[in-house]
Amino acid sequence: MSNNDDKLKNSSRRYADQVAIEKQVRIAKDYHMHQNTKWKYILQPHRNHKMHILNCGNSKCYMCGNPRRWFKETTIQEKKFFQHRLHQDDSEQ
Repeated sequence: MSNNDDKLKNSSRRYADQVAIEKQVRIAKDYHMHQNTKWKYILQPHRNHKMHILNCGNSKCYMCGNPRRWFKETTIQEKKFFQHRLHQDDSEQ
């Protein structure tokens, strides 16, 4: 049913996930070294599977929120639109 290539890919994917989780736990321990050691991200390491440890997940936080809201950046689509309008205005003159 499954050959050795499939087994190798599966095991390498699981190993990469485990290494990423261990790295996030190590960052959490360094970050919270002098604070509470019973933090949920250290006690339950699989919480770090799909989220960075320092990402609080709160969209109102300036580190985790939308950069357009906090830093007034324009998107690539808006930049293209304004550039196209500027090009059209120059060609009309």
